[in-house]
Amino acid sequence: MQWTEKSPGIFYLEDVLSFSCYEELSDEFRPIYNHWGFNKSEKHGQEPNFGHLLDCRSNKTLGANYKLISIGSKLKLYCQKILRKRVDLVRVSTNIQFFGQESNFHVDAGPEMRWWTLVLFANMQWSTEWGGELTIQTGPSSYLGLPYIPNCGVLFDGSIPHKGSAPNRFAMSERRSDAFSFALLD
Repeated sequence: MQWTEKSPGIFYLEDVLSFSCYEELSDEFRPIYNHWGFNKSEKHGQEPNFGHLLDCRSNKTLGANYKLISIGSKLKLYCQKILRKRVDLVRVSTNIQFFGQESNFHVDAGPEMRWWTLVLFANMQWSTEWGGELTIQTGPSSYLGLPYIPNCGVLFDGSIPHKGSAPNRFAMSERRSDAFSFALLD
């Protein structure tokens, strides 16, 4: 894995997982393992709704998905190396977006929570011409757009407004991502 600091406190990660581990992550999005639900919203029930994974046994939130927790444990070590601070995995969120399902700017944690987010792009196949970039607000009127590239990700302070863009009309598949949240430990 390699990383580059694109803006203060915003790191772009390349070749994050081994091929077999990345393939396992991608498999979690197959409906045979976990159902897809399209009732997720970023602003407490407001439109637009978009997709996320549901537990195939109960059709409720994904809960304790051991594969995602295992991958999050590996990512925890990467985060500690980059941040040079101890962190603990506290949440894993999934996201599925089709053409037209634009998301809103949102934060993953309040500033008092001291969480960092690692968004991992989970499609096995993707062309940057299909869109899907992650946009992070770096100032009152400045933004940083980071391309959606398979097995790459972005690590940033979870209290920074950000959004995942929907795929454009050229996309041959839905945009899938995982957001791993890590709490800073003192």
